[in-house]
Amino acid sequence: MHYENNTKTSLLAGKTCYGTFQSIASSTVSEILAHRGFDWILVDMEHGAMDLETAGDMLAAIDRGGPTPLVRVQWNDQAAIKRVLDAGALGVMIPMVNTEEEARMAVSYCKYAPAGVRGLGAGRASLFGVRLAEYMGVANDQVMVMIQAEHKDAVRNIEAILAVPGIDVIFVGPYDLACSMGYGDQPGHPEVEAAIAAVLAAAQRAGVVPGIFSMDPQTARRRAAQGFRFIGFGIDSIFLDSAVKKGLETVHGDGVLNH
Repeated sequence: MHYENNTKTSLLAGKTCYGTFQSIASSTVSEILAHRGFDWILVDMEHGAMDLETAGDMLAAIDRGGPTPLVRVQWNDQAAIKRVLDAGALGVMIPMVNTEEEARMAVSYCKYAPAGVRGLGAGRASLFGVRLAEYMGVANDQVMVMIQAEHKDAVRNIEAILAVPGIDVIFVGPYDLACSMGYGDQPGHPEVEAAIAAVLAAAQRAGVVPGIFSMDPQTARRRAAQGFRFIGFGIDSIFLDSAVKKGLETVHGDGVLNH
Protein backbone atom coordinates (compact mmCIF):
# COMPACT_ATOMS: atom_id res chain seq x y z
CA MET A 1 0.00 0.00 0.00
CA HIS A 2 1.12 3.53 -0.79
CA TYR A 3 1.09 5.71 2.31
CA GLU A 4 1.39 9.10 0.62
CA ASN A 5 -2.04 10.58 0.08
CA ASN A 6 -1.53 12.29 -3.27
CA THR A 7 -5.00 13.80 -3.22
CA LYS A 8 -4.36 15.47 0.12
CA THR A 9 -1.01 16.75 -1.13
CA SER A 10 -2.64 18.20 -4.24
CA LEU A 11 -5.44 19.85 -2.27
CA LEU A 12 -2.95 21.44 0.12
CA ALA A 13 -1.16 22.82 -2.95
CA GLY A 14 -4.38 24.52 -4.04
CA LYS A 15 -5.29 22.12 -6.84
CA THR A 16 -8.71 20.73 -7.72
CA CYS A 17 -9.14 16.95 -7.50
CA TYR A 18 -11.76 14.85 -9.26
CA GLY A 19 -13.03 11.43 -8.32
CA THR A 20 -15.99 9.14 -8.48
CA PHE A 21 -18.13 6.96 -6.24
CA GLN A 22 -18.16 3.19 -6.55
CA SER A 23 -21.25 1.34 -5.36
CA ILE A 24 -20.83 -1.97 -7.24
CA ALA A 25 -19.24 -4.53 -4.92
CA SER A 26 -16.44 -5.61 -7.25
CA SER A 27 -12.67 -5.20 -7.15
CA THR A 28 -12.73 -5.79 -10.92
CA VAL A 29 -14.76 -2.62 -11.38
CA SER A 30 -12.35 -0.84 -9.03
CA GLU A 31 -9.41 -1.98 -11.14
CA ILE A 32 -10.99 -0.68 -14.35
CA LEU A 33 -11.91 2.69 -12.83
CA ALA A 34 -8.48 3.06 -11.23
CA HIS A 35 -6.74 3.07 -14.62
CA ARG A 36 -8.72 5.96 -16.09
CA GLY A 37 -7.03 8.90 -14.35
CA PHE A 38 -9.26 9.78 -11.40
CA ASP A 39 -7.47 11.49 -8.51
CA TRP A 40 -9.52 9.46 -6.04
CA ILE A 41 -12.15 6.73 -5.97
CA LEU A 42 -14.55 6.37 -3.08
CA VAL A 43 -15.97 3.00 -2.07
CA ASP A 44 -19.49 3.79 -0.95
CA MET A 45 -20.29 1.61 2.06
CA GLU A 46 -23.17 3.88 3.07
CA HIS A 47 -25.34 2.91 0.11
CA GLY A 48 -23.34 0.14 -1.56
CA ALA A 49 -23.81 -3.55 -0.73
CA MET A 50 -20.15 -4.56 -0.24
CA ASP A 51 -18.94 -6.18 2.96
CA LEU A 52 -15.67 -5.21 4.63
CA GLU A 53 -13.60 -7.97 3.05
CA THR A 54 -14.77 -7.00 -0.44
CA ALA A 55 -14.20 -3.34 0.34
CA GLY A 56 -10.61 -4.16 1.32
CA ASP A 57 -10.04 -5.86 -2.02
CA MET A 58 -11.55 -2.86 -3.79
CA LEU A 59 -9.31 -0.43 -1.91
CA ALA A 60 -6.24 -2.50 -2.78
CA ALA A 61 -7.20 -2.49 -6.47
CA ILE A 62 -7.69 1.28 -6.40
CA ASP A 63 -4.36 1.76 -4.65
CA ARG A 64 -2.55 -0.36 -7.26
CA GLY A 65 -4.06 1.71 -10.05
CA GLY A 66 -2.93 5.04 -8.63
CA PRO A 67 -5.96 6.97 -7.30
CA THR A 68 -6.33 7.64 -3.59
CA PRO A 69 -8.56 4.93 -2.04
CA LEU A 70 -11.37 6.44 0.03
CA VAL A 71 -14.45 5.10 1.80
CA ARG A 72 -17.80 6.55 2.81
CA VAL A 73 -18.95 4.82 5.98
CA GLN A 74 -22.53 4.11 6.98
CA TRP A 75 -22.57 6.60 9.84
CA ASN A 76 -20.45 8.64 12.24
CA ASP A 77 -19.52 5.46 14.08
CA GLN A 78 -16.17 4.78 15.75
CA ALA A 79 -16.13 1.06 14.95
CA ALA A 80 -17.08 1.53 11.29
CA ILE A 81 -14.44 4.23 10.77
CA LYS A 82 -11.72 2.21 12.50
CA ARG A 83 -12.39 -0.86 10.39
CA VAL A 84 -12.32 0.87 6.99
CA LEU A 85 -9.11 2.66 7.90
CA ASP A 86 -7.57 -0.65 8.93
CA ALA A 87 -8.81 -2.07 5.61
CA GLY A 88 -6.73 0.46 3.67
CA ALA A 89 -8.74 3.63 3.18
CA LEU A 90 -6.61 6.78 3.05
CA GLY A 91 -9.64 8.90 3.79
CA VAL A 92 -13.07 8.55 5.32
CA MET A 93 -16.22 10.40 4.32
CA ILE A 94 -18.70 10.64 7.19
CA PRO A 95 -22.36 11.34 6.36
CA MET A 96 -24.82 13.64 8.11
CA VAL A 97 -22.45 15.59 10.35
CA ASN A 98 -24.75 18.33 11.53
CA THR A 99 -23.17 19.77 14.70
CA GLU A 100 -19.83 20.84 16.11
CA GLU A 101 -19.84 17.92 18.55
CA GLU A 102 -20.50 15.41 15.77
CA ALA A 103 -17.61 16.93 13.81
CA ARG A 104 -15.27 16.57 16.80
CA MET A 105 -16.29 12.94 17.18
CA ALA A 106 -15.65 12.27 13.48
CA VAL A 107 -12.15 13.72 13.60
CA SER A 108 -11.26 11.86 16.77
CA TYR A 109 -12.35 8.52 15.30
CA CYS A 110 -9.93 9.00 12.39
CA LYS A 111 -6.84 9.84 14.46
CA TYR A 112 -4.52 7.84 16.68
CA ALA A 113 -3.82 9.26 20.16
CA PRO A 114 -3.09 11.89 21.25
CA ALA A 115 -5.00 13.54 18.39
CA GLY A 116 -7.90 11.08 18.59
CA VAL A 117 -9.21 7.76 19.82
CA ARG A 118 -8.64 5.44 16.86
CA GLY A 119 -7.88 1.93 18.03
CA LEU A 120 -4.64 0.21 17.09
CA GLY A 121 -4.76 -3.03 15.13
CA ALA A 122 -2.86 -5.06 12.56
CA GLY A 123 -5.12 -4.55 9.55
CA ARG A 124 -4.56 -4.51 5.83
CA ALA A 125 -3.35 -0.89 5.88
CA SER A 126 -0.28 -1.99 7.85
CA LEU A 127 0.17 -5.21 5.84
CA PHE A 128 -1.49 -7.02 8.73
CA GLY A 129 1.04 -5.69 11.21
CA VAL A 130 4.22 -6.15 9.18
CA ARG A 131 4.44 -2.39 8.52
CA LEU A 132 2.59 -1.27 11.64
CA ALA A 133 5.21 1.13 12.98
CA GLU A 134 5.64 2.74 9.57
CA TYR A 135 1.90 3.11 9.08
CA MET A 136 1.30 4.56 12.55
CA GLY A 137 4.00 7.14 11.93
CA VAL A 138 2.19 8.64 8.95
CA ALA A 139 -1.50 7.77 9.34
CA ASN A 140 -2.61 10.86 11.26
CA ASP A 141 -1.10 13.13 8.61
CA GLN A 142 -2.08 11.16 5.52
CA VAL A 143 -5.64 10.05 6.30
CA MET A 144 -8.20 12.56 5.07
CA VAL A 145 -11.16 13.45 7.28
CA MET A 146 -14.11 14.34 5.06
CA ILE A 147 -17.41 15.28 6.67
CA GLN A 148 -20.64 15.75 4.79
CA ALA A 149 -22.88 18.80 4.88
CA GLU A 150 -26.06 17.26 3.52
CA HIS A 151 -28.76 18.55 5.87
CA LYS A 152 -30.16 21.99 6.58
CA ASP A 153 -28.94 21.67 10.18
CA ALA A 154 -25.35 21.37 8.94
CA VAL A 155 -25.78 24.56 6.94
CA ARG A 156 -27.19 26.30 10.01
CA ASN A 157 -24.21 25.17 12.11
CA ILE A 158 -21.55 25.37 9.42
CA GLU A 159 -19.34 28.00 11.06
CA ALA A 160 -19.06 26.01 14.30
CA ILE A 161 -18.53 22.75 12.44
CA LEU A 162 -15.69 24.15 10.36
CA ALA A 163 -13.99 25.59 13.44
CA VAL A 164 -13.19 22.03 14.55
CA PRO A 165 -9.48 21.27 13.91
CA GLY A 166 -8.59 18.33 11.70
CA ILE A 167 -11.28 18.52 9.01
CA ASP A 168 -9.74 18.23 5.57
CA VAL A 169 -12.86 18.40 3.38
CA ILE A 170 -16.43 19.57 3.88
CA PHE A 171 -18.43 17.69 1.27
CA VAL A 172 -21.86 18.88 0.15
CA GLY A 173 -24.48 16.29 -0.75
CA PRO A 174 -26.92 18.32 -2.86
CA TYR A 175 -29.62 15.66 -3.09
CA ASP A 176 -29.97 14.95 0.63
CA LEU A 177 -29.61 18.65 1.37
CA ALA A 178 -32.47 19.45 -1.01
CA CYS A 179 -34.59 16.75 0.59
CA SER A 180 -34.01 18.12 4.09
CA MET A 181 -35.10 21.55 2.85
CA GLY A 182 -38.32 20.23 1.38
CA TYR A 183 -37.12 20.19 -2.24
CA GLY A 184 -36.47 16.47 -2.73
CA ASP A 185 -37.41 16.63 -6.40
CA GLN A 186 -35.65 19.97 -7.00
CA PRO A 187 -31.94 19.72 -6.12
CA GLY A 188 -31.31 22.79 -8.27
CA HIS A 189 -33.84 24.96 -6.42
CA PRO A 190 -32.53 28.50 -5.76
CA GLU A 191 -32.78 28.03 -1.99
CA VAL A 192 -30.72 24.84 -2.21
CA GLU A 193 -28.15 26.61 -4.35
CA ALA A 194 -28.02 29.41 -1.77
CA ALA A 195 -27.36 26.87 0.98
CA ILE A 196 -24.60 25.28 -1.11
CA ALA A 197 -23.05 28.70 -1.68
CA ALA A 198 -23.17 29.37 2.07
CA VAL A 199 -21.22 26.17 2.81
CA LEU A 200 -18.70 27.02 0.09
CA ALA A 201 -18.11 30.53 1.46
CA ALA A 202 -17.77 29.24 5.03
CA ALA A 203 -15.25 26.62 3.93
CA GLN A 204 -13.17 29.20 2.11
CA ARG A 205 -13.15 31.44 5.18
CA ALA A 206 -12.16 28.53 7.42
CA GLY A 207 -9.43 27.23 5.12
CA VAL A 208 -11.17 23.87 4.68
CA VAL A 209 -11.36 22.32 1.22
CA PRO A 210 -14.90 22.54 -0.18
CA GLY A 211 -16.17 19.43 -1.93
CA ILE A 212 -19.39 18.45 -3.66
CA PHE A 213 -21.04 15.63 -5.57
CA SER A 214 -22.15 16.11 -9.19
CA MET A 215 -24.01 13.54 -11.22
CA ASP A 216 -22.34 14.49 -14.50
CA PRO A 217 -19.06 16.07 -15.70
CA GLN A 218 -20.77 19.21 -16.96
CA THR A 219 -22.04 20.00 -13.47
CA ALA A 220 -18.64 19.08 -12.06
CA ARG A 221 -17.00 21.73 -14.25
CA ARG A 222 -19.56 24.30 -13.11
CA ARG A 223 -18.86 23.46 -9.48
CA ALA A 224 -15.11 23.81 -10.04
CA ALA A 225 -15.67 27.25 -11.56
CA GLN A 226 -17.79 28.08 -8.51
CA GLY A 227 -14.84 27.32 -6.22
CA PHE A 228 -15.23 23.69 -5.16
CA ARG A 229 -11.94 21.75 -5.21
CA PHE A 230 -12.79 18.17 -4.19
CA ILE A 231 -15.36 17.11 -6.74
CA GLY A 232 -17.01 13.76 -7.22
CA PHE A 233 -18.88 13.12 -10.41
CA GLY A 234 -20.85 10.12 -11.50
CA ILE A 235 -21.35 6.66 -10.06
CA ASP A 236 -20.00 3.44 -11.51
CA SER A 237 -23.48 2.07 -12.18
CA ILE A 238 -24.51 5.26 -13.99
CA PHE A 239 -21.35 5.17 -16.11
CA LEU A 240 -22.17 1.60 -17.13
CA ASP A 241 -25.80 2.39 -17.88
CA SER A 242 -24.91 5.50 -19.91
CA ALA A 243 -22.36 3.64 -22.02
CA VAL A 244 -24.80 0.82 -22.76
CA LYS A 245 -27.59 3.25 -23.58
CA LYS A 246 -25.36 5.26 -25.91
CA GLY A 247 -24.10 2.12 -27.61
CA LEU A 248 -27.59 0.75 -28.25
CA GLU A 249 -28.81 4.12 -29.50
CA THR A 250 -25.91 4.14 -31.95
CA VAL A 251 -26.44 0.67 -33.34
CA HIS A 252 -30.20 1.17 -33.54
CA GLY A 253 -29.88 4.67 -34.94
CA ASP A 254 -31.33 3.75 -38.33
CA GLY A 255 -33.84 1.36 -36.86
CA VAL A 256 -31.94 -1.65 -38.18
CA LEU A 257 -29.57 -3.83 -36.21
CA ASN A 258 -27.10 -5.67 -38.41
CA HIS A 259 -25.76 -8.92 -36.90
